[in-house]
Amino acid sequence: MRKTILTTVALVLCIALSACSVFTPRRGFNRAMIDRNVQITAQRALDDDPELAGRAHIGTSVYNGVLLLIGEASTEAVKQRAEADVTGYESVQKVVNLIDVMPLQSVAASLHDAAITAAVKTALLHIDMPGFDPGRVKVSTAHGKVYLMGLVSHKEADAVVNEARNVAGVKKVIQVFEYTD
Repeated sequence: MRKTILTTVALVLCIALSACSVFTPRRGFNRAMIDRNVQITAQRALDDDPELAGRAHIGTSVYNGVLLLIGEASTEAVKQRAEADVTGYESVQKVVNLIDVMPLQSVAASLHDAAITAAVKTALLHIDMPGFDPGRVKVSTAHGKVYLMGLVSHKEADAVVNEARNVAGVKKVIQVFEYTD
């Protein structure tokens, strides 16, 4: 019961933090709205593709025009089909396809990944660095691997990666950062 309450509180804090990240100076409001619209459109394209139904679980994340694909696909052809579905959006500079080719994971495994994401976002609140805003970092998790996106300095990236690596359940940290320095 206590663990459920703590997880819920962490999730609420992360949602609030995400809402605040729209207004950070490194990525303007318009860019944040474009990224959000691309994410919704890309996810809908994947969800509506009958060739992917029952053959893939794919999540999208977009930050500053970089579209990240994570999750699992049953074959390499399915993985490539997913990338083709989301390639060509005008406001996307790069598609990063990190989908794992493997059997589809269970709902319980997906919930575990969501809990890891919430824990990493909460851990980022502990970074004490002048000018650092944890809302500038987008966190996604698949199969215990944590994917980090955002516009950060190299020093900030190092601090974020160190915090993420120390969260229980994290198997690997993958950086998809853009650097400001």
